[in-house]
Parts: sequence; structure tokens; C-alpha cells
Amino acid sequence: MYDFDKVRDRRQTNCRKWSPKMIKEKFHLGQDAIPLDLADIDFECLPEIKEAMLARAEMGEYSYTSVTDDFYEAVIAWNKRRFNLELEKDWIRLTFGTVSTLHYIVQAFTKENESVLINTPAYAPFAEAIENNNRQLCCSPLIRKDNRYDLDFENIEHQMQTKSVKVFIFCSPQNPSGRVWSKVELEKIAELCLKYDVLLVCDEIHRDILFERESFSSIFNAHADIAQNCILCLSPNKAFNLGGLKVSYVAIPNEKIRETLYQQLTKNAITSPHVFAVPAVISAYQHGEQWLDELTAYMQSNFEIFYDFVEKNMPKIKVMEADSSFLAWLDISELFSDEVDMTAFFTQARLTTVPGSYFVQDGEGFVRLNLAITKNMLQEVLNRMRESYEQWERS
Repeated sequence: MYDFDKVRDRRQTNCRKWSPKMIKEKFHLGQDAIPLDLADIDFECLPEIKEAMLARAEMGEYSYTSVTDDFYEAVIAWNKRRFNLELEKDWIRLTFGTVSTLHYIVQAFTKENESVLINTPAYAPFAEAIENNNRQLCCSPLIRKDNRYDLDFENIEHQMQTKSVKVFIFCSPQNPSGRVWSKVELEKIAELCLKYDVLLVCDEIHRDILFERESFSSIFNAHADIAQNCILCLSPNKAFNLGGLKVSYVAIPNEKIRETLYQQLTKNAITSPHVFAVPAVISAYQHGEQWLDELTAYMQSNFEIFYDFVEKNMPKIKVMEADSSFLAWLDISELFSDEVDMTAFFTQARLTTVPGSYFVQDGEGFVRLNLAITKNMLQEVLNRMRESYEQWERS
């Protein structure tokens, strides 16, 4: 059994999320603030990852490195064991983080002013990868039904037809809502991309923490032909908290697509990986299964506590039920007329959050909170929210 209730002072680790300087500058809050904005976890790392990196550090040299066969073996075994996903070594390429990889993909497969599609609300760097490279951003809003998101297939097809979309960056599970798309939904997405010759870029980096594992299907398993028209973006960063190593990887079965992206990586001088990245990933995938299962159960419990407390004590706040990950998506539109009031509410509670406007468009009236915290801290967060809510209702 792993101890996810262990209290850790992350201010001593120079992490962005808990940096007093950044909290003060960005949110105007002091030492007693609880940060719920950045998407990382507050729990101690899998012990075997720490041991693997310490063993590598003790070697006493940190020069240029390479990707070893045991990395590929670990990646292939993990994907098969956890997701019934069959990958081959030649398809896999280690990259320096998913966000930068999206930039390289946009550069490699589109020209200036060509269109790239995303669903909204969306993680802002999706749009930045498009707009930073002078491409046209196309947005297909998700449909909210019974406090859940659905895909608007008619709108997606309309965008592909009328905007000459070249690439569709698709998030599965979805960020910020944690929605897991069904196999049927994924199949429809694949069919549209094949019909209109749109390259599908599927970001599955939030797939490891699944509250019902059987509900998730990788895009490669959703449609027999989509693997030949798809780049799959994967990473252990979210579940195992390895974001500081800038480690992610892509899987690309189509040789032509693979070579096109590799040429772009060469142009951007993407060569040898971070010296600690390979041993960290190998250790996570070889030893992290029980740890991840326990973390997932802990996160599911956190969500249940959060749902129940908010429903009973803050009825004007509606929490969208998550299927995965550790990010809570809250509809606060009944309580606040705008984000100025929302910001004042959470500042009063001494909590940092991500406002809905961050998520490109269609996120107005929402806020995202990170629940990957200890239960004691979660209770403190809820108490602060309730106090602020009661004061807001009285005013």
C-alpha cells in the first residue's frame, strides 16, 4: 500500500505550482494559498522511479544519451498490458513533451494559413501550436447535455468540408472535463478524418488515470484503418508526475507520416533525450502498475468527496462528472456574472484556479480545479470554498 495522504512541502522543490513567487505574482496570494491550477500531482513519486534516477545520477556523468531497447520494450509492454494497444518499435519516437511536439506536427503537416481543427473548450496550448505557426484555428464546440460533453459530429464535418482542414488535434480523454469518449464516438471521428483526408493527431496523455478502465479505447483500437492516418501522442507525465523531464512519445504506424515528422524534428534539432527520461519511463512502466491503481482509487475517492460536498453545501456550483484524470470542471455561471467575480471568490478562498476563458473558447462560466491533493488538503479546500460561498450568498 502506498501513502497518498503523506504531507509534502513542495515549496522546497522549485516546482511551478507551489512557487510562492509565482503564486504572488500571478494570483496575488500569500504563503497560505493552496494552488489548484497547474495540472500536476502533489503525491510522492513512485519509489522505483526515484531509485532509477538516483542510480543514474550516481554514474557521475550526464552527457548526450540515447534511447535504449529496454525503453521500447517497456513502452510496448505497458501499452499492451494496460490498454490492449499493440505498438511496434519502429512506430515509437521519444520527444521533448507533448506541447512542443504539437508545434512540430503543425509545422510538418500544414502550411501557413491552412486550417487545423480542435474541439472547445480545449487546453490552450492546442490553439497556441496552431496560431504561433500562423495557421488558421478552427473550433468545433462540444455540446453540453445533462452536465456532460458530447461531440458535435455535424459541426466537425461542416468544419472539415468548408475550412479545408488539414489536421485535427483531438484530446482523448478530454481536458478540461475528463470525459472519456466511447469507442463508437472515436470510430465516428476516425471515419470523418478518413473521409476528408484529415490527419488525426490524438492526444491520449490523460488516459492512465481511468475510473473505469474498460470504458477507454485507444484511437488505434477504435477503427481498423485510422492508424494509417494518425499520430498518437502518449506520455507518462500526468500519472507519474514526470513533467519536469520533458518526456513524451509518439506512435506513428504510417511510414510516410513518420518520416515527415522525423524530418521536422531534425529541423528543430530534436536529438538525444533528457538523461533521466529513459530510466524514469522504464521504471514507471515496469514497476508502476500497483501504484497507479492505488492512485486512481484515491483520485476517484477525492472526486466523490468533492461532488458530495459541493452538491450539499454549494448548490449553485455544478461539477461535471469526470471519467478520468484529476481535473475538476465546475460550472459557476449561476453564481457569478463574470470571471472578475469568480476570481474574487477564489482569491477570497486563497485558492488558485484556471478560469474557463483559458480554454480557447466555450469555457466561459467554468473553472478548472486540480484535485490531485491529499484528503486533508481537499477538506481544507472545500471548507474555504464553503466559507467564501456563504459570504458571497450573504452579500
